[in-house]
Amino acid sequence: MKRIILGLTVLMGAASAACASATAKAAPDRPALEVPAPPARVVEPSPQPATPPDPVPELPPPQPANARPPRQPPRETAKPDPKQETPTTAEATPAPPPVAPAPQLRQPGAADPSEAAKQVQGLIEHASKSLDSVNTKGFNKARRAVYENAKGMLAQAQEALKKSDFDNAKKLAGKVEDTARELGGGR
Repeated sequence: MKRIILGLTVLMGAASAACASATAKAAPDRPALEVPAPPARVVEPSPQPATPPDPVPELPPPQPANARPPRQPPRETAKPDPKQETPTTAEATPAPPPVAPAPQLRQPGAADPSEAAKQVQGLIEHASKSLDSVNTKGFNKARRAVYENAKGMLAQAQEALKKSDFDNAKKLAGKVEDTARELGGGR
């Protein structure tokens, strides 16, 4: 232990002595820089043409960008003589079979549209009740704006339900529910 203290003392003494004895050397004398004067500015005049240029003839007026080429009359095609061809009932082509309407596409795992509408309607009603249970009397302007925004989202959810956009209606109803919970209602 004594050796460590002694070693530290010696090191501190040597370090402080080295700092105290250091002196700065004087800067060597150098001659001052002499900056030469800028060269004289010589501007040569541009050469003037001996004769003026020939005038340009007038250009034709520009055509509008959306101008169409003139329409050509349709060509007359040789029409077959109706007396020569008389269709027979055997040669008449039968009418094509009626095309079945395309089935309505749904996502896999999606419920029946009527069942999905009932589920989303239940979510919208629950969100509406939660929002109605919020006491807005003590709200400041910011919280009042959030409340009004939630009412707007509830109306958007009902519109989406009318358009059979069940996913969007469900998301909007969930947002209204969360907002009502944050504002203090729906406990």
